[in-house]
Amino acid sequence: MTGAAPGAAADPHARLRAKLAETPIHPKSFLATDYLNHFNEPAMLLEILADSPECLEDLAAWKPLSYADHFRASGLSYAELAIEAYRLSPTPFRIGFELVVAEMNALVAGAIKQARDAIEKNDPEAFAAIATDAQRLQELVAEAGGIVQGEPSRRVTQAAIDALMGQK
Repeated sequence: MTGAAPGAAADPHARLRAKLAETPIHPKSFLATDYLNHFNEPAMLLEILADSPECLEDLAAWKPLSYADHFRASGLSYAELAIEAYRLSPTPFRIGFELVVAEMNALVAGAIKQARDAIEKNDPEAFAAIATDAQRLQELVAEAGGIVQGEPSRRVTQAAIDALMGQK
């Protein structure tokens, strides 16, 4: 006997949950808010771009990173645990989170293109649209943060989960 709680070996969630106590990984969603820092920088840069167009270079250097890639590059002591937890994240949380992340990635990519055009043309209307993108990105970061904190995603229905999982 290893001294493990009965059934702990059979339940990878229970085994993992015990390890999460000393980390910022949420025990219900198995997700960590640290990943959202990847989106805070472009949100800030988009917000100040009209007044500081020289920020475009930093903004243009931003690239989407998967959750696992972010943690691999982070140097955080719990990075490997965060990656493992993500793989075991309950489906409604993970799918909802991935949907929001996909929207954030698309928004930032579009805003970078829009920013280049706005600066090139010195177009006040385009800068206003970029400011709106910055606000929308902040809203999406907050939505993703709620999912990380264990709030169910309003984007994911059981029917959608079943369809994604190939169930009927």
